[in-house]
Amino acid sequence: MGQEKRTSERRPMFRVCRYNIDGREYADLSTNISERGIFIKNFSPPAVGTWVTLTVTLPEEWGSLPLKILARVAWVNTDEDPHKRGMGLEFTSVKADSLPIIEYFVREVYEQPALNQDQLTSTAGSDGVSESFEYDLDIDVEEPQ
Repeated sequence: MGQEKRTSERRPMFRVCRYNIDGREYADLSTNISERGIFIKNFSPPAVGTWVTLTVTLPEEWGSLPLKILARVAWVNTDEDPHKRGMGLEFTSVKADSLPIIEYFVREVYEQPALNQDQLTSTAGSDGVSESFEYDLDIDVEEPQ
């Protein structure tokens, strides 16, 4: 068996995850999550390095608001047993239309006590009034073009 490479504790999380790869929408079951990533079952996982955008809805106590998480496929399991197949995604950044949503993710999932303002960017919406936020999770991977 290979050497363990995990740097953070995984917690069970059995939920249907919606995600996008190259403009195509998918929905599959996750099995666990950590502050660095998530494992999603997929009978035909994409190649390592593929960029994935997860669409997440926050818990009801946070208004069931949407959040987008940019991740890349860090590893795949192509076991003969199709129930074990899937992809390990490594989170790279998180996007939302509200700063409190980003704060929630960073605190509750990424397990950081506060936002590092150097990792936060904001963009004005096309209406000139709304704003969206992106938080770089400080993982050294090359962003997609």
